[in-house]
Amino acid sequence: MTLHTRIQAIDIIRGFAVFGIFFVNWPSLVGIEVPGQERAYMGIDAWVRCLYDLVIQTKFYTMFSFLFGLGFYIFMKRAEEKTHKPKLLFLRRLFFLFVIGTLHFIFLWSGDILHSYAIAGCFLLFFYNRKPNTILVWSVSLLSLFMLFVFFAYSLTPHNGSLASTSSYATPLTEWIKQVNERSIAFVSEQIVVNIVYIPETLGLFLLGLYAGKKNVFGRAQELDSKLKQLQIISFLLTIPSWYKIISYFTVNEIYNSGAVFPYIVASGKTLFIFYVVTLLRSHQTWQHLLTPLQYVGRMALTNYLLQNITTLTLFSLFLTNSNNLPLYTGIPFCIGFYMLQAWASKLWLNRFSQGPMEYIWRLGTYGFQKQKSPD
Repeated sequence: MTLHTRIQAIDIIRGFAVFGIFFVNWPSLVGIEVPGQERAYMGIDAWVRCLYDLVIQTKFYTMFSFLFGLGFYIFMKRAEEKTHKPKLLFLRRLFFLFVIGTLHFIFLWSGDILHSYAIAGCFLLFFYNRKPNTILVWSVSLLSLFMLFVFFAYSLTPHNGSLASTSSYATPLTEWIKQVNERSIAFVSEQIVVNIVYIPETLGLFLLGLYAGKKNVFGRAQELDSKLKQLQIISFLLTIPSWYKIISYFTVNEIYNSGAVFPYIVASGKTLFIFYVVTLLRSHQTWQHLLTPLQYVGRMALTNYLLQNITTLTLFSLFLTNSNNLPLYTGIPFCIGFYMLQAWASKLWLNRFSQGPMEYIWRLGTYGFQKQKSPD
């Protein structure tokens, strides 16, 4: 696989991750759900929520985390050729990501993940010079530890199936100043605990991406095709037990509460994202024409992620009086339609510029006004 083809595959997978993350984030963006709280559904929304949990929920932030670890490896390899202090450069990159994420969390939405990535990303530096097998062992160990914690914690948590866990604000920007104050307090209190709790999972996924980078999996995709096919089959089969638990709960309960099967939703996210990644890696050249729009979005992933959130918050505040009462299924056409618009706009933008506007700002924060070519 050529360098261009390898980067294209990564961009396509990143674009697919942005697509899935939009579906996951939309309910809490409009106030139908509240980050960190349970919400149950009945009727058609119960079917939609169950479908989300089977194939979308937890399957795409895991993919994005994997790609972050892979991106770290690519960044460091290139930085080593350009500077004597690649680790310092990466820390600067993380600092500006943390700033962007913090502003996003406080001023817009408490579901931000960028600041969490910046925190967990610091630990990647301890593993950069480790052997691939050592990295893989650490990755599997951290993810296993996190899953044990999830199953234990949720075994102690009651699930009442309440239908009323929506946002207390009628629209996303209602009493915005008050919301900003609440999120500011949360950011320096309970959010610190949340970030610490999720470090094993996030770092474990980062390390899996780092392992893929060190083994040059994307560059050797054709050579490794038989092994990738085996991984594709195994990861799908490992997802089935979690699916069985989720579907079993759904079929015997009129009210569907994701929290009651949350450990299985999280577990399926660790296996199904691998199936998605390997499937796209093995088929992206065959289906190149169909998957190309994902590539444009993937090249501007940071811009498109933030744009999804800003646009959703704004539109559903300006044109609705009670967005938190919307049916869950209304998010499906909205997310699909807006993503298609993003793919089209990203293509137009990249025809004129080499990177998205937020990517430029992030790059500028990382390197400053350097005239020489930067490593990423």
